Amino acid sequence: MAVRKQLRLLFEEPRVGGAITVERAGPRTGPSCRAQGSAVKPEPRGERVPGARGLRLEDCVVYQCQRCRAVLGDSLHLCTQEEKLRLLVCFRVTKNVVVEDNLMVCVEGDLIGCTYNTLYCQSCELRIGFVLYSSKSLAYLRGFFCLFKDTITCYLLQTKTTVEASKVTCPLVSLKERVQRLKESLVLAHMHVELLIKKLEEFSQQRTVSEKQSCKGRSCGYTRRKLNS
Repeated sequence: MAVRKQLRLLFEEPRVGGAITVERAGPRTGPSCRAQGSAVKPEPRGERVPGARGLRLEDCVVYQCQRCRAVLGDSLHLCTQEEKLRLLVCFRVTKNVVVEDNLMVCVEGDLIGCTYNTLYCQSCELRIGFVLYSSKSLAYLRGFFCLFKDTITCYLLQTKTTVEASKVTCPLVSLKERVQRLKESLVLAHMHVELLIKKLEEFSQQRTVSEKQSCKGRSCGYTRRKLNS
């Protein structure tokens, strides 16, 4: 039960440490352009979703197929984004995402030498991503649904608008760190279970010894009564 609780808290609880932002056209100014000592206007707190603890409406995004607008997933099941590969990494997707049975091997690019299963949109058969199975450098992506940002659009629930996924920036989350924390939690849970098993064995041994001594005492008493009679 402790392991299940750790898994649920690690992957399913909403993250409120950042905000999903959308790139907008216009002049860009770097941090150095801000005058020293100038007052910083506090950002307004995001609107909460009714009935959802710690979940903000601005963080709710639905991922859709760029071609047919079929719903593929949402930001609640987003693990991280891989900027170098331009991927959205999710641990759960909808039934509109089909995993191809054939195992493919990449022979070029950043995934050279990796094996994977291709992901397709069930409605229009657009190639939308892959499930990675082997790569030491990308081991933290194994088994997750990696969706191409170039083939996905995002529907923002707060503004009710649709934008390209390539223009959406999600809160930075280190999947490696989360996996490491999960490993540490599993190790602690395993040590706790071993300690309980050891205590249970000691208690069982003590109980066995007590029962043997009790039986021996009753047997001696019966023998003495028989001799006296």
